[in-house]
Amino acid sequence: MGLFDYAAFKVVLHPDSVILPPFIDLWDRDKTKGKLKATKELSYVYFICDFKSPYSIYGENERPAKVQKDFIKDNSWEPDAMVKAAMVKYNEFQETYTMKFLNSARGLTEKLQQYFDEVDFHAEDEKGNPKYKATDVVRNLKEVGKIMESLNQIEEQVKKEIDKKSKIKGKLTIRSRER
Repeated sequence: MGLFDYAAFKVVLHPDSVILPPFIDLWDRDKTKGKLKATKELSYVYFICDFKSPYSIYGENERPAKVQKDFIKDNSWEPDAMVKAAMVKYNEFQETYTMKFLNSARGLTEKLQQYFDEVDFHAEDEKGNPKYKATDVVRNLKEVGKIMESLNQIEEQVKKEIDKKSKIKGKLTIRSRER
């Protein structure tokens, strides 16, 4: 995307993103010498929002707690209005139509996972009939492979879109120091 980069175990602002209001606001409000607070907050934004973030494997409900634990390291910390504004802007700059579709598909797969987690063959409905039938669950399980394959195809499409955006004339890739 070109706003942040992850190098040497920390999130680095690219020169073109330093002037964008939500990011520079976070940077400017940190008056400490090393900008540790701003770096933590920008890391939070990056790891929560970036499609290529290693934390993207976690669901939307689980990801914030994981990133907060690993980078903010303060259980009482909550993202304030500035951090939320930076997250909105980051998502706005990064999201394509295909990525929106992928995020929706990921949400649906989380719901499907919850369905399988909740299956209890001993549960009964209001009439005393089995709530879950083994044949229905097995049929649904057979379809999961197709769903995951489709999800992987959409992810590959998004990765191609992201790579296409970072190419320059002659099919060379722009390096972080060249941005």
